[in-house]
Amino acid sequence: MKERGRWRLRADGRQLDGADGEARRLDRRTAALVAYLALEGATTRSRLCGLLYPEANEVTARNNLAQLLRRFERLGGAYVAQGDTVRLGDIVTVEATPDLLSGVDVGDLPDLEDWLLARRERARDERKASLALDASRHEEQGDLDAAVRTARALMALDPLSEEAARRLMRLLYLVGQVSDALRTYTDLETTLRNELRTRPLPETRQLALDIERGVTAAPPLETRSRRIPRAVLHPPVLVGRDEALTAMNEAWAHGQGVILTGEPGVGKTRLIQEFLATHGGGAHFQGRPGDATLLYGTHARTFRQVLRDFPNLHLEPWTRSELARILPELGEAPPPIRGEQEKLRFWQAKTEVMRAAIDAGLSAMVFDDCQFMDLASIEAGHFIFAALGWGDSNAKYRTVHAFRRGSLLPPVQAALDHAVAIGQVALVELAPLRDEDVARLAAQLELPRGERDVTRLVKASGGNPLFVLEAARSLHEVGTDVSESVPLTPVVSAVIGERLARLSPPALLAARAAAVLQSDFDADLIADVLGAPVLHVAAAWEELEAAQVLAGERFAHDLVFETITASMPSTVGRLLHRGAARALETRAAPAPGRVARHWQEGGDVKRAAPWLFTAGEAAAHALRPFEAGAWFDAAREAFEHLGDEAGARRAAEAHARVSA
Repeated sequence: MKERGRWRLRADGRQLDGADGEARRLDRRTAALVAYLALEGATTRSRLCGLLYPEANEVTARNNLAQLLRRFERLGGAYVAQGDTVRLGDIVTVEATPDLLSGVDVGDLPDLEDWLLARRERARDERKASLALDASRHEEQGDLDAAVRTARALMALDPLSEEAARRLMRLLYLVGQVSDALRTYTDLETTLRNELRTRPLPETRQLALDIERGVTAAPPLETRSRRIPRAVLHPPVLVGRDEALTAMNEAWAHGQGVILTGEPGVGKTRLIQEFLATHGGGAHFQGRPGDATLLYGTHARTFRQVLRDFPNLHLEPWTRSELARILPELGEAPPPIRGEQEKLRFWQAKTEVMRAAIDAGLSAMVFDDCQFMDLASIEAGHFIFAALGWGDSNAKYRTVHAFRRGSLLPPVQAALDHAVAIGQVALVELAPLRDEDVARLAAQLELPRGERDVTRLVKASGGNPLFVLEAARSLHEVGTDVSESVPLTPVVSAVIGERLARLSPPALLAARAAAVLQSDFDADLIADVLGAPVLHVAAAWEELEAAQVLAGERFAHDLVFETITASMPSTVGRLLHRGAARALETRAAPAPGRVARHWQEGGDVKRAAPWLFTAGEAAAHALRPFEAGAWFDAAREAFEHLGDEAGARRAAEAHARVSA
């Protein structure tokens, strides 16, 4: 036993190498234990048991861990146990590399496998960043041969990176290796086609064309995407919506609510912002992606916002208690709802809160993206505003409800159609912009080639304002040198996809984690999902906001979220969903339906099953039999898949009870 020796864990994890040449073979769990403690620091025994012995019960897992620690100590390692935590002694060194524990099979240890994949990816990103800095330094110092060698290493590490390919192409051109530069491009083109079914970005194609023509001088070093003007995020002048504004103003003058609908990207939210501004402002509430799986998820966000905007509202004790059902920060919630009268009392509490806010000055309310709202919130909302005189000209408030055309659940659409038919609300449908209005919009966006870009946007946009803004962002990111070659496809998601491809790897990964979470995320939660330092995520977050992918703690547009989701590799998606489930489980009072969905999407049926059942219980306790039945049915299917007859029977019985 080498008590004072120095040991280094091999990258493949198969053995410890001593400073004097001695080697000690390791079994897979010992290797994993050493790597985890070395890189993550002090860890609780319960966490280590979950990583290394996921199938064992708590007692067995702790006994196994104790034996594992003793074996490690006999090998010459050292650890320190302090209460329930364990940390590694300082005589073992482990380097986080892209091939960490490459010789260790952890396929049957799902949490450990997820951690390992995330650690490898982080190490790969750090290595790529280091190589990029080295290549830039060599180039600045005039050592182009060293720059080429470093750029080749970077390309080998990330063969899908167009930024790495462009760097290598430029450097090869500068040292006179034109054929190698063009071969780099054709190799990239083939790889992107085979792996991602896409083609290189316009700036990459343009660089290859310039090299082939011999017109490339000494291009500047690669830089991060150019600044996008503020006007692209929020064009100063609203165009082409005078008729819609007139219709909305007339509706409010007659006491009617407004129903605003249109195709995705047609400009509903921008119109709402302008409309509210002309009426002195108001509250802008939103449905978010993922709300449908959260019982009263939309209302939890809505009423939290109301209480934040009106902190001095006087709430009766019973009202505060009822609201605690969806806002735990208000105190202890009452027992589960057992009948219709108790459900109506809960809804009446919401009504009283909204009434108090209206009396305190909340006179204009917008409910945006209604297509994402959960059914429980929608039904409760209908009750609230019916009680508050919705559509009455004497009411002290006015509303706008906005959603994508054709996206509502049939019963919700039927209720709105009835409200329109009886004159309670006015329907305003947004059409695409006329060509002259597209030109007026584009002229505000400080486009790189001025009128030439305006003309291109008018021809390509189909009158969709979001397309114009996304295309403008793309033109600004590539700059004046290649903007003429940027393809302006009329499919908005394709333009968004081109912009996403220009993000740095850490920023793209953070965006994917946010898309998996769907809503109600922040940098801390994303860091937990990724298992990354929060400061690293903060840097990626800054890049995403600068690129106008995120706007605060939400996506700049739901089509951005949908494009990221649609283009996400399935393996990455499953890994991120499992990370999201684990991160949410550590939060106070996590929404069971949200956790269940992540375990399902992550492919872990065993962990999803109990959460599905818990989600059913939560819905049943809120007297939501439809949602409860759906959750219990999903739980039954999960238990059956696992061969858990008792669990399946319990879920089936619960389903029968709520359906009776």
